[in-house]
Amino acid sequence: MPFFLGCAKDHHLPPAELGYLGVSKQSANSYQVRFTADADLLNIFKPEDSPVGGLLLCALAGDEGPARYDDERCVATGLISSLAAGPTASPFVFHSSIMFVENLNEGRSQRVLQAQEVRELLGASESVPCVYRATAYGFNAYRSGVLRIPSADILRELHK
Repeated sequence: MPFFLGCAKDHHLPPAELGYLGVSKQSANSYQVRFTADADLLNIFKPEDSPVGGLLLCALAGDEGPARYDDERCVATGLISSLAAGPTASPFVFHSSIMFVENLNEGRSQRVLQAQEVRELLGASESVPCVYRATAYGFNAYRSGVLRIPSADILRELHK
């Protein structure tokens, strides 16, 4: 077997700077996070690079966003969509519908965390670190800079 089959190309893209805009409760288990980026996150990889997809990943314990979905036991995660540009400094405005989950079986399954569990996890932290992570076939994963969601904003929305 050739030695190069396990090698992935580097994308040579700098981590996008993310800026927090807000969070709001959408449903019993879903919360919308709005944020800006200084790069078009939905087009990090070109179509010819065979993009697989991307997620906003938030660690509910620790200071850095998770590098992979199964890196943390308890996470918030969701796909992102583009919003129309608003009165911000960045031309790229996104939102993500996140859910708070516990990874089970090394990330192969999950269960939704109840509001009380989220309160306990966030009680001592000032913010929740999140990163956008995108993948494409044959490339190393792209990881944005860290987005910090104020814990107080999440806790406020849990009560609604």
